Amino acid sequence: MDQAINIDIGTSGIRAQLLNLTDSSVLRTAILSRNPLPGANVVDHLDFAISYGQEIAHEILVSAVNSLINDLKPTNLKRIAVCGNPIQLSIFEGIEIRDLAFAGKNALEKIHVKPPKRDGHVTSGNKIGLYADVDVIIPPSIRHEIGADALAMMIKTGFLDTSETCMVTDYGTNAEMALKVGNRIYTGSAAAGPAIEGQQISKGMLATPGAIADLRLSGGWQALVLDEKLRLVEGPRINLRSRTFKSTGYPAKGITGTGVISLMYAGLITGIIKPPHIEGDIIRLGKGITFTEEDVVEAGKAFGALRAGHLTLMHEAGIAYEDLETMYMCGASGTYVDPIKARFTGIVPATPKRIIQCGNTSLELAKDLALNPDYLSYLNEMKKSILANHIMFASSPTFAAIYVQEIALWNEGMPLEKYNANLERSGIQPIPNELPECIIERKYERDIHELGKCLEIMESKLDFTATIKCSGCDTCVKGCPEEALSRECESFRINTARCLGTACRRCEERCPEKMFSISNFKLELPSP
Repeated sequence: MDQAINIDIGTSGIRAQLLNLTDSSVLRTAILSRNPLPGANVVDHLDFAISYGQEIAHEILVSAVNSLINDLKPTNLKRIAVCGNPIQLSIFEGIEIRDLAFAGKNALEKIHVKPPKRDGHVTSGNKIGLYADVDVIIPPSIRHEIGADALAMMIKTGFLDTSETCMVTDYGTNAEMALKVGNRIYTGSAAAGPAIEGQQISKGMLATPGAIADLRLSGGWQALVLDEKLRLVEGPRINLRSRTFKSTGYPAKGITGTGVISLMYAGLITGIIKPPHIEGDIIRLGKGITFTEEDVVEAGKAFGALRAGHLTLMHEAGIAYEDLETMYMCGASGTYVDPIKARFTGIVPATPKRIIQCGNTSLELAKDLALNPDYLSYLNEMKKSILANHIMFASSPTFAAIYVQEIALWNEGMPLEKYNANLERSGIQPIPNELPECIIERKYERDIHELGKCLEIMESKLDFTATIKCSGCDTCVKGCPEEALSRECESFRINTARCLGTACRRCEERCPEKMFSISNFKLELPSP
């Protein structure tokens, strides 16, 4: 039986499947629950690669992909197809990434960087460093800012085929989004941050078994938890006001991004949450699972980035809220979240007439390529016809004006009336006061459409190690917010996947002896 593997290299995790080329079926699915690169978002990953060397970033990512390939246990592997954003795919392939960090042409010329084409192509596993030396199919980017994952969400949802005004968003750490108005396409990436995937939340986790993914009002609040087949089933019953819970149904281990959205919705409509505060300081969701005021702040940052991104695209395209016909939601968060709650919290525009939840489109595009390599030529031709106007939110005055109001709304308690008044003073349309009814269509039960005969959830075991002859006060270990750092005598170990990277550095900053430096650590790779 000839086999292939399709892989989605996401910023918060990696998903892979083993395929039967004879009948196109999925045999097995494996998930790496965190991206192995240090950092909480794609900018952190890019910064890490530039600061510590692209070779070491490439080694980390390829080693993680190798572990997934081994876990899938292929027996007659013919090819591998991958999909992801330009930064992840470039680090994976080992090609130039500095053009993704510096947008200006003059800056690139000054450091003698020539951007690679990033067309769709086929390379070899041996060249990349994979254990399996087979053809590796890399899909094209539309532009260097608009990657294969953005192309995937446009193709697999039907976004490109419709004549109506519509928007699509991949609800993940980077929040790629696009707006189509006639033949014009406006794109952006809001860098919503890890809270939308359940990370950097005190008891957060990816959409894996045991994750609270929704809350339903049924004689009180009933948590809905993902089971071993990633289906929503009943979990603990939660009393928001008394800050108590009752352990029932499927056991909860933590809360994922969609659960955070649902909890924020529940807290807002009951008045338990008044950003940035929680009545009684915390909400208890299960044994050892709490939601804190710090989590409200993290969630608010993510919600604000998404709404600011959507509103910026609409402003640049010159359309009003009521012009939007359809909203396509992609990714795990886009699949499991309740769209009504998503609209209430602002991460879906207020007035689409139809909302369609579409699952993991990046993994599906990789699957199409793995099953039919000739599809690559079609994608390369298609990218030439997509005339996209990419808006860099980091340098957009419109985005900045909106996001400042979002931060004030979520993190400083500014009233919505003041928010809207400030937008109108900036010439930006305010948020509608009412949310009209809309048609909701959920295409798939899970974000990963088919799991095959088994689903394996893995954690990255890659570590940085160093010997530091210090007093052993453990200030650095105790101060690590993700518990990525450990010490045994003079031997220190950092789990790369849990480390928040260059954006954190609390371990270095809090060392009273100033002896701790991440630059002293070396990567410890597993044996092939």
